[in-house]
Order: sequence, then C-alpha cells, then structure tokens
Amino acid sequence: MERRSRLLRSADFERTLRSGRRAASGYVALFVSDNEVGRPRVGLAVSRKLGNAVVRNRIKRRMRELVRPLLSRAEGGRDVVIVARARAVNAEFSRLRQEIEMLWAKGWES
Repeated sequence: MERRSRLLRSADFERTLRSGRRAASGYVALFVSDNEVGRPRVGLAVSRKLGNAVVRNRIKRRMRELVRPLLSRAEGGRDVVIVARARAVNAEFSRLRQEIEMLWAKGWES
C-alpha cells in the first residue's frame, strides 16, 4: 500500500478505534470512521499476543494484500483499522479474504 493510503498517526488509530463503527468476525475486527482527508486510509493492528515478529509480520503482509484491491475501489474519506484476532494466525488465505471482504462491505455501507 502506498504511504498516502496508510493510517500512520496513533491519534488517527485511536480516533477510529474509539468512535468508529465496528464490524467483527472470529478472524478480524474492522473499525471505520469518517476522515477529513477525502480519501480512504487503512491501518493494521496485530497484537504481540498473536506471536513473535515473524508471525505478526506474516499476518500483516496477508492483510495488506487482501485490502489493496478493496482500497482501490473505495470512495470517500474514511479511515479503517483492521485488528487481527487469534484465529487469523492459522487462517487460510481464502477464508481471511472472505472475512475481510464481508466486513469491509458492512463497514462501508453505513
């Protein structure tokens, strides 16, 4: 993902997590809030509880790859934070894709 499409500041993460709309599944939780930037931005959160750096980075790489096409089709200014859950560690790629696409559609419609 290019830098302008990423959520970088912790204040933006906090605002989205606190005041954003939430949709969740057993694999990931998705938080969506409106932003002033006018374009969609995405942030990923993977807890240290899920594993060491290798495991966490693998989860983030997979989620970035799944979000990339969704982000290119998205319109409007919204911030999205995707939080990985424990089941995401061993999830098949196709299952993770299914979950993220379903939650993305749910979060984007409102």
